[in-house]
Amino acid sequence: MNTVDDVKQKLDIVDVVSQYVKLQKSGRNFKAACPFHSEKTASFFVFPEKQSWHCFGACGTGGDVFSFVMKKEGLDFSQALHLLAEKAGVTLTHQSQQNVKEEHEKHERLFKINEVAAEYFHYQLLHSDDGEAARQYATKRGLIPKTIDNFQLGYSLNQWDDLSGHLMKSGYTEGEILAAGLVVLRDKGGYYDRFRNRLMFPIRDIKSRVVGFGGRALDDSLPKYLNSPQTAIFDKSSIIYAIDRAQPAIRQKDAVVITEGYMDTITAHEFGFENTVASMGTALTEKQISTLSKLTKYIFFALDAVSSGREATRRSAQSIYEQIPYENWMPWTDRNLFSELVKNEIQVVMIRGEKDPDEIIRKSPEKWAKLLDTSQSIIDFTLKKEIDTINLDDARDKSEVVSKLIAILSRIDDPVRRAHYVRKISKLLNIDERSVQVALINSQTQEKKFKNARGTKVIKNYADQTASSRYIEDYCLALLINFPDLKNIGGDIDTNYFEHSENKDILLRWKLEPSTEAITQNLDPAIHEYLSHLLSFASRFPPSLGKEKKERERALNDCINRLQERYFKNLEVKKKLILAEEKSETQLDKLKECDINESQQLLDIFQKRGRLFSRTKGD
Repeated sequence: MNTVDDVKQKLDIVDVVSQYVKLQKSGRNFKAACPFHSEKTASFFVFPEKQSWHCFGACGTGGDVFSFVMKKEGLDFSQALHLLAEKAGVTLTHQSQQNVKEEHEKHERLFKINEVAAEYFHYQLLHSDDGEAARQYATKRGLIPKTIDNFQLGYSLNQWDDLSGHLMKSGYTEGEILAAGLVVLRDKGGYYDRFRNRLMFPIRDIKSRVVGFGGRALDDSLPKYLNSPQTAIFDKSSIIYAIDRAQPAIRQKDAVVITEGYMDTITAHEFGFENTVASMGTALTEKQISTLSKLTKYIFFALDAVSSGREATRRSAQSIYEQIPYENWMPWTDRNLFSELVKNEIQVVMIRGEKDPDEIIRKSPEKWAKLLDTSQSIIDFTLKKEIDTINLDDARDKSEVVSKLIAILSRIDDPVRRAHYVRKISKLLNIDERSVQVALINSQTQEKKFKNARGTKVIKNYADQTASSRYIEDYCLALLINFPDLKNIGGDIDTNYFEHSENKDILLRWKLEPSTEAITQNLDPAIHEYLSHLLSFASRFPPSLGKEKKERERALNDCINRLQERYFKNLEVKKKLILAEEKSETQLDKLKECDINESQQLLDIFQKRGRLFSRTKGD
């Protein structure tokens, strides 16, 4: 939550607007004569659930609590922020332009330290006398020189201060080396190298920057695999091993294969299965899923045959079905990402006899290719796993299995596929098909009630409410700020399409002067940290955006279309709420007339986006 969200969280728009306008209850909302123009029929509405306002009369504008106070008091965003922060009892803290710059430089410094460490480890593996054991291990595992070079595998000497000594000679300080996670502090003072006598695997982000390391012990040291700790640039929950090397193949094949270990992925690449990556833990996280979902909607789990691998598969699939926000789309992927994932299902590669993918691929690449081709849907996988563990003569066991599977079936939009699994479950459990169907209907009813109840809570928690609505605006601004050459397109964006006043303010600053320095200088210091967040969005961009202006323009145009679509859809939703509650014929006629205009505008947007999507697919 940024500073602005903190202020909004502590204020109620109804309370603030009531200090300026006499509001009248209208169903779940409030109405009044618009304070910004003269009128006889109230056309100004406040929506507590959205913490927003809109005038459906001559103004035709709306926004959040900030935009209302700015318009009513004649303030700029910075002045409104300080006024409302005082009302909310929020102390404004900020990062200066210098602090933002220093933080960026520190991150760049950490990337460079890791790169130097990776080069040093790689040299030790290839040339040092002490690296002979590591070379023998690599040979034993079947790693060829080309693969070792491609993945920049290395070796950490079995010494307490070898790497740290090399880094200090290279000009880095103890503090920087510690911040990179390459050394560990001693209890009695001093430090020692984190990685010793290990085969080293540099871990890179999607932009091929070394963010951390994984080390495989070459003796009996525990843990067998040791990863870098959490740092400013290494987040185990968001990093995916080999994503930088795999992403072209993932896009080309429109599928990603997820393994559990470094060696599984490296071997897969060595034998031509280059759309393979490895998770950094036992199960995928929401952040990792989000990254992969930008590249493809077809996800194959190929985890080890042991029970922990099977459990990781189940948990990872649950993450996909339950954690991906509907709004977390990206311009180069289908916007109906969540529905598509469920519709196409997640596939599980069944590993039985052999220990892991590495072993299978080395023995027979053809067998591995066949296993991928004959992979099983996650629903079938889960169904078999659950039924294998229960007593088919126990009614309670059957009921529990049905409850678990119904939670997945209720996510499937296709009625034919739902019916298929209802029939399959009833047959395998030897129960009446109608009882499964009733359980499914009850589950969907309960879920709908839960969503309605949750919706009320979301209204009260502004931080939750804004998480999804902000994403599209953040992404659009990140494109503009990181790519000044989009000025010609971005200059025409209507600020009304932005719900959040801080984003409107940043957009206005950008229109005046697109350079980051100028924006920072003219922006209220209290939201410098938020600006830094927008700048960091660049790490989520696919490399193609940095190389091709045409790709950047497509991404921005898609953003603009989506902003417009959301704007007009929100207006339609608000109008429907009012239409259901208003009694004034004059007001109803006015709203209905506006609704016709906006429906046509929505149609125009859909047609425009369809042309844009067709051009994107056609390249």
